[in-house]
Amino acid sequence: MPKLASGNIVGFVLGALPACVGIVPAHAQARASDTVEVVLRPGPADAAQDIAFVDVTVTAPADLQAPGFRLPRVTGNVKTVATSIENLRAADENGSIALDFRDDPDGAKPYRRWKASRPAHGQVTIRYRAPITNAPNPLGAAPPLELRSDSVAFSGLLGAYVLLPDTGKAYRLKLEWDFSSLAAESIGVSTLGVGNQSGAEKTSEMQESTFTLGGHLDHEPATPAANGFFSAWQGRPPFDAHALMRWTQTLYGAYQTFFATRGTTYNVFLRRNPVNPGGGVEVANSFVGTFDDSTRADEFKLTLAHEMVHTFVGELDEKDDLAASWFSEGIAVYYERLLPYRAGQITRDEYLRSVNITAARYYTDLLNTTPNRDIPARFWADTRIRVLPYDRGALYFARLNALIGKASRGRRSLDDLLLAFLKRRATGLPLTQAAWVDAVTRELGAQGKSQFDDMMSGKPIVLDSDTFGPCFCRTQQKMRRYELGFDPEVLAHSPRIVRGLVAGSAAEKAGLRNGDEIARPVPQDGIQANQSAMLKLRIKRDGANFDVDYLPRGESVETWQWTAAGSEACRTGK
Repeated sequence: MPKLASGNIVGFVLGALPACVGIVPAHAQARASDTVEVVLRPGPADAAQDIAFVDVTVTAPADLQAPGFRLPRVTGNVKTVATSIENLRAADENGSIALDFRDDPDGAKPYRRWKASRPAHGQVTIRYRAPITNAPNPLGAAPPLELRSDSVAFSGLLGAYVLLPDTGKAYRLKLEWDFSSLAAESIGVSTLGVGNQSGAEKTSEMQESTFTLGGHLDHEPATPAANGFFSAWQGRPPFDAHALMRWTQTLYGAYQTFFATRGTTYNVFLRRNPVNPGGGVEVANSFVGTFDDSTRADEFKLTLAHEMVHTFVGELDEKDDLAASWFSEGIAVYYERLLPYRAGQITRDEYLRSVNITAARYYTDLLNTTPNRDIPARFWADTRIRVLPYDRGALYFARLNALIGKASRGRRSLDDLLLAFLKRRATGLPLTQAAWVDAVTRELGAQGKSQFDDMMSGKPIVLDSDTFGPCFCRTQQKMRRYELGFDPEVLAHSPRIVRGLVAGSAAEKAGLRNGDEIARPVPQDGIQANQSAMLKLRIKRDGANFDVDYLPRGESVETWQWTAAGSEACRTGK
């Protein structure tokens, strides 16, 4: 999912981790009969400091492995290693077992499922090699979950490369690291903790959300902090990662105070990413962030602030995560700048810049009237759809906060409504969309429900000048709409063959043609948020490879922005 401040893909909430980083509670000391053991043994690094494979060993007791093993072929729009694993073999106490597989029909998360050719006796151990190619995801925009290696380290989601029992039963996962092919200074970390760890009982679907990072890593602090914060990264970020992680730890403490929560763990894992750097994904009370050589620490701060909101707020308890993302992503964008601003972690100018990025991208978005019900089907195919839960959701919450303040004469705010809503979890009540509508209706009456219904139907959100408080006022500016210049679904398929070229567009004027092949993934989310950002396409045509660069902008439209009260812009409105 796209991230506002950096404009990149972030925000999937893939699970929750109840145990503290680096600590296994007494009740989590697993019995052999309900434990699946996973051993990760990365291969040696090559001359480019890349690790080409991870040897994986999985051992499962008879009652868990009886149905077989499974691995998603696609998870979160990421192609996994399910179809490319090498030298898969299985054995029990009686010897080798042949494995047959079948594939689920294509869908959002289709599995490859392996089944033994005979009944197993006792524990079953499977071994195989998971290759690491570092190839761009062929399915287009996606969170950084795939196996990736650089700087004598590797990382990836278990659900992208580790076979787990094909069962709905809950079990404990014991994760071990074997760095015998790497130097002695190698360490392994995961959403379970630092080093070899065992986690709480979960189903295979939940265990798949375990993120792993191993090899030559740097980290901050030296050991997990008392408040549960820990960070580690592979590669060399272009910024002072230690300083940025200390900033993040301080902000994490402010979040714990605001949400009145203690003992919640939070991990930050960083790695290099060639597509949409500066964003990332939330996984099991952790954030997997990405960077490249141009990533700036000041811009990355709000990405980190955004993801920590997810840790404390989470998602609505709805079956369709994308359809409900107006809540989780909208509230995260709203608070990603407000809480750091209140805590003195960002300046007023940085807060205002973040507000205006959201407003500019929303009000210039040609598809901003798309009903919420249509977002899931088009989410990955079009960046203009992909950003709507973030931008529209954040503006909905900003307007809601202003309405609550006016209705209560300043005695209440969105803070009160949200914190009371989140307390439902403590009493065992679900956080559903219907429950949220009931809450805003109790707060504002019929206006609360009608405002919600308008947002969900795609009705444009109109904000008053004082929506963000008396220190800011609304002005008007002309800005240009984002225009890719050809059918955006091209970028969600492999190969990426240009079609639907828009006559007179910047893409056509730059020399792009229908039938051209786009050789590399195209990061759009950040570019869409930046009026002056150029789009660079690597093109294959008639055996030749060359770049096509252009400014992906179309018509100019009036757009609302906010500035400091008392400024000339406030007096003139422009």
